[in-house]
Amino acid sequence: MSEKTELVVQSNRLVEASYRLSLVEQQMILFAICRAREEQLGLSADTLVTITALDFSTMFGTKDGGNVYSQLKAAMVKLFERYVVIHDTHPESGKPRISKVRWVSRASYIDGAGAIQLRFANDMIPFITRLEKEFTQYRLEKIGNLSSTYAVRMYELLVQYLSLGKREIEIAWLKQVLQVNEEYPRIVDFKKWVVDVAVAQINAHTDITASYTQQRTGRTITHLTFAIKLKPAPKPAKAKPVIVEKPAPGVDRETAKKRIREAKSILTQRDLF
Repeated sequence: MSEKTELVVQSNRLVEASYRLSLVEQQMILFAICRAREEQLGLSADTLVTITALDFSTMFGTKDGGNVYSQLKAAMVKLFERYVVIHDTHPESGKPRISKVRWVSRASYIDGAGAIQLRFANDMIPFITRLEKEFTQYRLEKIGNLSSTYAVRMYELLVQYLSLGKREIEIAWLKQVLQVNEEYPRIVDFKKWVVDVAVAQINAHTDITASYTQQRTGRTITHLTFAIKLKPAPKPAKAKPVIVEKPAPGVDRETAKKRIREAKSILTQRDLF
């Protein structure tokens, strides 16, 4: 894959859908979306996206290409069985509708070439293209250094609301989206092992910063309110003045050298502050 910035576009309904993937599975999905877009393959039921272990390891900073291929194969086996729970409205009755949609309809491995191929399921296509009126987009390298799948999901949920600067999320809904209802029944454990880990990684490795406060309903903590900011762009380094070691007219060489030493000393002292 080229070095240019990779754009991920997903329907907001998919971002807020209930599903759980391993980190490698999630990276694979996002990488495949970017690869299809970069190669102008178009995403359809006929599109077969190829991911090489070398390209994948380059994007996500893994050096062991052989091990990456093994991880991709193992992840593809599980991904073939994964599905997303989509919540929408039944158009005829107006009633809430819950649907299960598979991620991929085909999974292939190319032994000897260090590559895998996947084909997105037909029902998934509308959720990973620009066909939806509302979508979340971000650059793939922004989440490339995240090592927690919860951090990736939380980044997606927060970057949706970056322009507003905050997002209030119901804890019960967040657990459902992340599919961790049974694992962390106590709020203290959910915050420690899911939310705090995700926020710390987002702050350290992405282009946004996030913090949160707790909201109570009665005595129970029911909501988390996140403050979201875009990190300021790094300031370009100031160029240091260039001292030309050449004496001015009418100044002898020894005097010129003394003045140059004094000027360098002043600049050095100023840089210390």
